[in-house]
Amino acid sequence: MARFDLVRLFAGLPLPAGDSPAGRFSAQPLPGAPCCSVGKDAAGCPALLVQTDAAGPRATVAPIVLENLSVLHNVDCRMQNAEGETTTHRLSVIRCCGEDQTLHEYFLRALSPVIGSLPARPTREQVAEAINTLVELFRRASQTPRKTVQGLWAELFVIQRSADPAALLRAWHAEPEDRFDFAEDTQRLEVKTASGRARIHAFSHEQLRPPVGSRAMIASVLMERSAGGQSVNDLVDDIRHRIADPDLLIRLDAVVASTLGSEWRAAQEHRFDRQLAAESIRFLDARTIPSVPAGLPPEVTEVHFRVDLTNHPLDVPEDLRQAGGLFAAVFPG
Repeated sequence: MARFDLVRLFAGLPLPAGDSPAGRFSAQPLPGAPCCSVGKDAAGCPALLVQTDAAGPRATVAPIVLENLSVLHNVDCRMQNAEGETTTHRLSVIRCCGEDQTLHEYFLRALSPVIGSLPARPTREQVAEAINTLVELFRRASQTPRKTVQGLWAELFVIQRSADPAALLRAWHAEPEDRFDFAEDTQRLEVKTASGRARIHAFSHEQLRPPVGSRAMIASVLMERSAGGQSVNDLVDDIRHRIADPDLLIRLDAVVASTLGSEWRAAQEHRFDRQLAAESIRFLDARTIPSVPAGLPPEVTEVHFRVDLTNHPLDVPEDLRQAGGLFAAVFPG
């Protein structure tokens, strides 16, 4: 997958020249993706310009308009390169709307894996599928938040520090409400956080009593807010540099968007002490954690409780380290 810094490329683009701003962009072709260019319109907003087949009749495709995103197909656009040369192309234009610089950066970061999923000469169907992936991401980013920033930060921290972040991404929950944060075959991993220095976590009964034949491990992390700490975006960037598969990067962005919803700006504003997290993280066998008795009456459901693990033995069971699969992948290499 070709790597390019869209934020940097966009920042280096001038505003397009000329008296007719509609349909005019300054643009920079992307290395390794000859069909794609990053563009800047007269309002200073970023866009992805994707060249489609100009031969034959112009197909009618309905535009897509969201709060912060618009998609127009089969648009004849004038593109001006760094040397001032202007050419006209028939393009699909995916444009980020609004003057919010944080939104611009979010859009440009989300584009990279979507572009990476395209072949050098994509078909119209492949372009449409890639665009729909981006549209779905922005739809998720406008929905109600489904988990705290702190909880998401801890899950990303576990992925980033693991020996095999790709394996963790494949096992990561598709929905934030899933019972376990990571699941692979018979192995389950749940990440729990606590603010301050008291290791007190909330559990559901099912998390400490997984299905018969399965085994669960708990990652316990102590966290504190810190102005000099790392944000969700910082951790996502670290993970990006360790992953080559664009489909896994799209999955990464999708889960983050689903989790944060309309609070995605908090991914940049909330920062946590990475050193404390690294020093405090512990992995425990769920079976050793105090719990309510098994065999609850069938009429009793949705049992939740808090457990103080401050004085609980925190040594990693050796058989978990040697279990292979998800459990092996989560420990640092």
